[in-house]
Amino acid sequence: MLIHFDAPFRWTEPSTWPWFFYGWVAFLLAGWLKPLWRWLQREQAKSWPTTTGQITSAYVNEPKRFLGLDLQSSRSRIYDATLEYSYTLSGEAFLGKYKRNCASEEEAEEFLRGLQGQTVSVQYHPNKPARSALPEATVETLLRSRPPAIAADELNASSLSVRKRAFFTLCAVLSLAGLILSLCVHIGALLGRRVAPEYFFWGLHMGIFVVFLPAVFLAQKKLGNVNRKDYWKVVAKGLPDGMRYLLYFFFAYTFVNFTIFFFQSPAGKQSGPPTPLVWRGFSGHWMLFYYAAFVMHVSAINSSRLADPFQRR
Repeated sequence: MLIHFDAPFRWTEPSTWPWFFYGWVAFLLAGWLKPLWRWLQREQAKSWPTTTGQITSAYVNEPKRFLGLDLQSSRSRIYDATLEYSYTLSGEAFLGKYKRNCASEEEAEEFLRGLQGQTVSVQYHPNKPARSALPEATVETLLRSRPPAIAADELNASSLSVRKRAFFTLCAVLSLAGLILSLCVHIGALLGRRVAPEYFFWGLHMGIFVVFLPAVFLAQKKLGNVNRKDYWKVVAKGLPDGMRYLLYFFFAYTFVNFTIFFFQSPAGKQSGPPTPLVWRGFSGHWMLFYYAAFVMHVSAINSSRLADPFQRR
């Protein structure tokens, strides 16, 4: 399609510029509005009074998703490293946030390392104390004063010796076996049958503690300055997304299964061996805990194996 202009185009005469040129200028300015607004806020905050606060949480925001799909490509993906801080004025507590854009998740985690719990200087609006800002100079001072980072590979290699790795590998195998047995029992219970002897009921019940407690120990060693909502993402780091999504499925299914079991259970104390209904109710929890333990053990073992140079040869 041809575009005709009533007057010849001249750079020195804006009235002759085509309409789509103004459209591109508008898009360009819109892209700079947010950074410009943040810069103006930082400049304005320099004149605000200062008080003492504390960083209460440090975490990485997940990229925006829709129906489980990333809205940003892997090349253009931006990770927001977020610091949440609190401060008190005249006996009233206030909260604030500081965000920094990072090109990778590793860069964001390195920025947040060791900042949670630190004391900071907070600038607040004199007339609206709920408005606050964390000065860039304060953040840079915290980054320079913290101890050097221990490489993740070194941490993983030192945290799992050969003997510990063998123990946690055994726990992973037992977790997988418990998951398979729980699944078989659950399917049988759904069909109205009891497919295992009664002692399996208590064996599977107690076996959860044998494999899940060491898994929790491993998870605590992997957790750093992360938001608790990202707990399972960090715990399952290095594993395929499908394993984490399956874990979320077990969480949801366990809740639905227990709700159905709760309303179908007869009133009063029941005697005799567990009925298929009881097997079905408890096996839903068994599947969740055994699979969660399996995920945590496998993730930790994989991390330590990648950290060990002899394993890569």
